[in-house]
Amino acid sequence: MPEEKWEKAFTVEKERAEEYAELYRQMGYDVKVVDASSCDQECGVCYLGGGYVEIWIKKSEELEEDDLFE
Repeated sequence: MPEEKWEKAFTVEKERAEEYAELYRQMGYDVKVVDASSCDQECGVCYLGGGYVEIWIKKSEELEEDDLFE
């Protein structure tokens, strides 16, 4: 089985990160929350105020697809 790779879901304020992380966990994803220390956009406006994190996800190996629909 090929190794599953993490993919960036979105960037959000730190205060809201755990709420979104929990929603992804409930949908069967493994979740990483990392500080958004650099920006992938040229303008960088969204990071000027600080306090942002990135939510990264990958499908959890513990849950089978059928488990989500029981």
